Amino acid sequence: MTEKSVAEILIVEDSPTQAEKLAYILERQGYGVRTARNGKEALDILRGWRPGLIISDIMMPEMDGFSLCKAIKKEDDLREIPVILLTALSDPGDVLKGLECGADNFITKPCDEKYLLARIHHVLVNAEMRRRSQVRMGVEIFFKGERHFITSERQQILDLLLSTYETAVMKNQQLKQAQEELETSNEKLEKKVEDRTSALLSEIEERKRAEEEIKRLNSDLERRVAERTAQLEETNKDLESFNYSISHDLKGPLRAINNFSTILLEDYFDEFDAESRNLLKRMSENAKKMSDLIEDMLVFSRASKQGLRLVEVDMEELVRSLVGELKTACQGKDIAFDIGRLPPAYGDRSAIKQVFSNLMGNALKFTQPKPAAKIEVGAELRGGEVVYFVRDNGVGFDDAYANTIFGVFQRLHDAREFEGTGIGLAIVHRFISKLGGRVWAEGRKNEGAAFYFTLPKKGA
Repeated sequence: MTEKSVAEILIVEDSPTQAEKLAYILERQGYGVRTARNGKEALDILRGWRPGLIISDIMMPEMDGFSLCKAIKKEDDLREIPVILLTALSDPGDVLKGLECGADNFITKPCDEKYLLARIHHVLVNAEMRRRSQVRMGVEIFFKGERHFITSERQQILDLLLSTYETAVMKNQQLKQAQEELETSNEKLEKKVEDRTSALLSEIEERKRAEEEIKRLNSDLERRVAERTAQLEETNKDLESFNYSISHDLKGPLRAINNFSTILLEDYFDEFDAESRNLLKRMSENAKKMSDLIEDMLVFSRASKQGLRLVEVDMEELVRSLVGELKTACQGKDIAFDIGRLPPAYGDRSAIKQVFSNLMGNALKFTQPKPAAKIEVGAELRGGEVVYFVRDNGVGFDDAYANTIFGVFQRLHDAREFEGTGIGLAIVHRFISKLGGRVWAEGRKNEGAAFYFTLPKKGA
């Protein structure tokens, strides 16, 4: 029988994927192919069909490849069919078992297509040669504690051993190739590690230089901060000395000017003509204005440096005490005070008193032109926080200036019409900011004004 007369091959493989792959390779070469899922199914097929070659996996359920091969070689009408076993050759005993069961050849898994086809051609040719010689031999072998009796033909044994050797050589070549690839990969990896190490060392050096530069800059900054702090402390001392000078050295002469002008007007009134009396009066008024300005500047300065004593403040009691003071100061004027509910606040009592005093004093001043003045003090809840307010029905202001009204010496009305130093609202803003709150204003010309402020909750 020649290969050309062989047209059919039986594949015994429990893996459908592997069986399909083998069938596809063989059918493309013109072979007729049938498949069986295990040894028993293969024997059933062989009872009514004689293929020219059987390719069988070793590891299968119910009946493995060795058992199938033995069963085939025991049958007189089947033993001439060459059997190729698919194996990983992970156990040297597989070779002896293959010889013992009468296998014709081994093919390693996974199958290389070119090698598989060459091996099938080789097996078929050698099968024809064995049929011509029909010489058998018996050999007993003891291997790994087991006895094996081999009755295969010499050509069959030679073919199987040669295929095993060829497989070992091929695997050795694959191993050598893999080793070369591994060495190449290791060289590339070492180069990468070397490059990365070099980069890391460079990066570390750069980082060290950066850290040293940062240390130098921090040291320089600390030195400059220390110098600047010393300068500020010296400046603060100078300011304190200046404030002391204003408080004692300037206010004293101003009080003297005011007192002397008052004495002249009272004791020598008849000796002065109308113009002289007017000049003395204006001198006294300006001296008082200067004294008020100095006092407000001192209050503004203290607002920045003054330490805070935070306590719970009874806002309603505080405002009502101020109302009493204001009513006493403006007797004879028609002023209606509307004091609403004022929740307690957490802050410095003297600072909050100064805030309300300035806001209510402003309201009182700018409602003077009104025949019936009304000043409202209250509180409302907005967005989860308490907002305190002072509203009036006075001359108001253009709302476009609401953001600048709290600046020092910011006046929106003529000083000749409404007396004042222009510092009162700046003091309000300074105290509220220091307490951690917010302050803002709303107004319209001739329709009154409203001033709002918030204070943080206790523990905030």
